[in-house]
Amino acid sequence: MDWYTQIRPKIQPIFDQIIAHPFIEGLLSGELPMEVFYFYLHQDSLYLSEYRRTLATIGSQCTDMEESQFYLEAANGVILVEKALHTTYLEKARIESPISPTCELYTSYLSKMVHTQSLAVGMAAVLPCFTIYKEVGDYILAQKDGPENNPFQDWINTYGGEAFAESVAQAVRITNTHAQTAPEAELAQMEAAFIKASQLEWLFWDSAYRQEKWPV
Repeated sequence: MDWYTQIRPKIQPIFDQIIAHPFIEGLLSGELPMEVFYFYLHQDSLYLSEYRRTLATIGSQCTDMEESQFYLEAANGVILVEKALHTTYLEKARIESPISPTCELYTSYLSKMVHTQSLAVGMAAVLPCFTIYKEVGDYILAQKDGPENNPFQDWINTYGGEAFAESVAQAVRITNTHAQTAPEAELAQMEAAFIKASQLEWLFWDSAYRQEKWPV
């Protein structure tokens, strides 16, 4: 059994809480308040500007050419796909709020992992952003009771689409490859990073729903 197949059940309670969150339920029903969605997209754009640097750092650390190319292309894909998607929605809103506490926590955590831990641990830390978004997109697409003209359909299609699925599968394969040769101590670090990043995924959805601000 590969590493991801073994580790995925350990975050099932987290994923269950993600898809049960009012934010995801609102995306599914099409009834999420637009100001909440705009807040989320703005924070997501701030997150992704750092996430693509994190992916590029991993790419630069890889000694295998194909692995390096994947992470560098993934970083570039974040720029192209997300920019187009955010333009679709954010051109309708003028949002200039600063980075939220949760967004800064998440991006700082990923940066810490890729700059202070092993390459395999860094890969495990960035993986939930691939896998959880795909699973959320698949979950929403699989529901039959959504509205015909869901205002969030473009977002849903992006993360439930075939192209994104192929990218996620490649990220999983590469991480599995590095886990095969990792010693026990490193595997434990990979597991901890994967679980923590999954918790931060839930926290990101929740903070967007609350339109989280700095309290002082």
